[in-house]
Parts: sequence; structure tokens; C-alpha cells
Amino acid sequence: MKNNTLNKGKAGRPNMRRMETRLSIRANREELEAWKQTGREAGFHNLASYFRSLMSSRYFVNNEKKHLLAELNEATNQVARCGNNLNQIAHHLNAGGHEDASRAVSECRDIIKTMKRIIMDIRR
Repeated sequence: MKNNTLNKGKAGRPNMRRMETRLSIRANREELEAWKQTGREAGFHNLASYFRSLMSSRYFVNNEKKHLLAELNEATNQVARCGNNLNQIAHHLNAGGHEDASRAVSECRDIIKTMKRIIMDIRR
């Protein structure tokens, strides 16, 4: 009988899940709390298991990112089209002496800028 004293758990059984190395990461309190909350929302009991899952699912994360970016780009295009239509409506209304619609056009432009910022953040 082979005597294996390394990695033994309870009752002399080998502990196959024993972690042999440690990975540490620095974060400020806000980041740490945000990560913990995200992990809990994703169904993880602790931050370590959440991070292990993220690190081992690189392929999924990259595909999910690509899908999300495609959806955001499409949404940005849709909002831009709405902005163009709104601009045409505003021009028509302003030409006819109706009330100024430039505020609505400005809001559309702000939405487009925000969406573009989100896309850039995801790409990082």
C-alpha cells in the first residue's frame, strides 16, 4: 500500500481541491464591494469562487463581450437614426415658427455620447 502523506484531507484521504498557490490583487474598498456584490448576484458564495469562475471562463467572457458590443453598436445606430429624424422634425418645426425642439435633439446627442462611452469601457 502506498503511503501518501501529501495533500491529505480528513480521514487520510487526498484533498484534490487543495489550493497550492495564492493569487492576490489590490483594490480600493469601492471596487471590492462592487466585486462582492456582483459575485453574490451571480450566485457565488465568496469572491474567490467568483474570480475562479471568471478566470476559467475566458472564452465565454470574450464571446459575451463581442455579443454585448454588437448589441450596443446596434442600439447606438438606432439612437443616431432617431436623432437624425428628430433633427429633421426640429428643422421643420423651427422653420414654421413652432416651439424650439433643439432640447430633444441635444438629449439624443447626449444619449449617443453616453452609449459610445459605455462601448469604449467594455472594449478595455
